[in-house]
Amino acid sequence: MPADAKPVTPIEPGAYTEEYYRSAVEGHQQFAESGGRAISARMVRALELADVRSGQRVLDIACGRGEVVLQSALRGAHAVGIDYAQASMSIAKEMLASAPDAEADVARMDATRLAFAPDSFDVALMLDFVEHVHQPDLDASFAEIARALKPGGRLVIHTSPNRVFEDVVYRHYVRNVHRLLLGVARLFKIKSRLLNELVLPPGPVPPHDEYERELHVNPQTGNSLREALQAAGLRVRRVDVWEPPQDPFFPKEERALNFWLGVLDVVRFIRPFSKLPPVNRLFSNHIWVVAEAR
Repeated sequence: MPADAKPVTPIEPGAYTEEYYRSAVEGHQQFAESGGRAISARMVRALELADVRSGQRVLDIACGRGEVVLQSALRGAHAVGIDYAQASMSIAKEMLASAPDAEADVARMDATRLAFAPDSFDVALMLDFVEHVHQPDLDASFAEIARALKPGGRLVIHTSPNRVFEDVVYRHYVRNVHRLLLGVARLFKIKSRLLNELVLPPGPVPPHDEYERELHVNPQTGNSLREALQAAGLRVRRVDVWEPPQDPFFPKEERALNFWLGVLDVVRFIRPFSKLPPVNRLFSNHIWVVAEAR
């Protein structure tokens, strides 16, 4: 550590509460309705990239509510979820108790010190974890995964936000489009549910909720993840972006407002072109990585 660098303090496990998992973590609506039997599009894609198969041993790191653990077990794998938050364990164990025939378990554990023998797992998933830990702990976690995976074992990572989008594209393009539109609205004294700072925030960073501001301590880029994984001895097979389907900003019945917001998105997010390569690497806020143990 450089002499002038300040030590970083890991987030306390107690910061991750049951309220957080049940109301803020992506996929909470599906979890509340199905008890983990239905999962979000983001989790579906993660399992597709992981290619979970019957007979495999699967590790879900920072498993949260545990639905990816359950879904892996329902695919015939022996699945283990770990998390260092007690609230996660409470929710996940309650959910798994409703599926006693599933080969699944969860354990409270720190990802920087995995209590597993080398070559224990065929697949590991790390979904929405890397942005929550400071870089030294992330590097240690990658090294532990490299040790715990079998040779050729697969690691799937999802993280959001994308630092390139937030620090460059949003700060220097998107928010300036917002400021221009808001300025036009003020000039012509237009009052609208579209042209306001709630819909078009003019600040230098995208609006984040309280949990995101507190817990997202280490946003990444595709390149930063590639470098860290390679340093841990993992072979990076794929780095890409994919935006999960978004719910309408306004209630579904307000079709006109959602239509005109879509028109504004053509300008502020250059849609649909921003969903196509190579522009999507700048405008997508979701990074996916598939790596492999050597």
